[in-house]
Amino acid sequence: MLKQIFAIFCFLCPLVVLADGSEKTYRVAIYNGPGAAEICCDSSYDILDKEPDITPKTISPEEIRQGELRHFDVVIFPGGTGSDQSQAIGEEGWKELRRFLNEGGGYFGTCAGAYLALTKNRADGSLIDAKLKSDEWERGKAILKIELSQEGTKILGDHPGLLDIHYENGPILTEAHNPNLTPYITLAYFRSEVADNDTPTGIQTDSPAIVAGKYGKGRVIISSPHPELTPALNDFLPPLVRYAAGD
Repeated sequence: MLKQIFAIFCFLCPLVVLADGSEKTYRVAIYNGPGAAEICCDSSYDILDKEPDITPKTISPEEIRQGELRHFDVVIFPGGTGSDQSQAIGEEGWKELRRFLNEGGGYFGTCAGAYLALTKNRADGSLIDAKLKSDEWERGKAILKIELSQEGTKILGDHPGLLDIHYENGPILTEAHNPNLTPYITLAYFRSEVADNDTPTGIQTDSPAIVAGKYGKGRVIISSPHPELTPALNDFLPPLVRYAAGD
């Protein structure tokens, strides 16, 4: 009977109990520097700070270059401008980020942070086996429909049907077929689209909205839309962070 009660308690408890009886915690660095939108940083921090097993902390480009990612389990690159984020961390920051992932760290990029992971113009390649369907990125801002895949429900829980989510010029993804990276898995699909500013129509609906892949020993998750700016989907962030950390 005691074993049954303990099993039920562990199922309900959001904390992971380790073999020695201690509770697992997740240290999350949220990039906050040039190219990061303040609203995305603040919202991500506030959502994660409410979780008893997650400790968020902002991190600057300088701290990334100095190797401070070694103190964290996951790094989040938020919405904003991916090119400015890349320029801010610089070559040394990229080396530290790749080292972090190769050693088992996790990456979660939203919108601009998703573009950053693609790094299509970098000689050392992308962090995930994905590429853009189109370079015309200024598709617009809208509330779009997404739907979780079967793999997505395993991580994010049962959210049946179509879900509304905030979208603002996020990348439209397809497979890159990079022989050096494993194929990504799709966690959610777009089921509607926006195509302002003469951007291509018909390429967003049914394309991946949230995907996960591997880089070295680490995991990379990128989200084209903004769950952190969608109150009804704020609960996506904690399980995505835990998954990026390897759980």
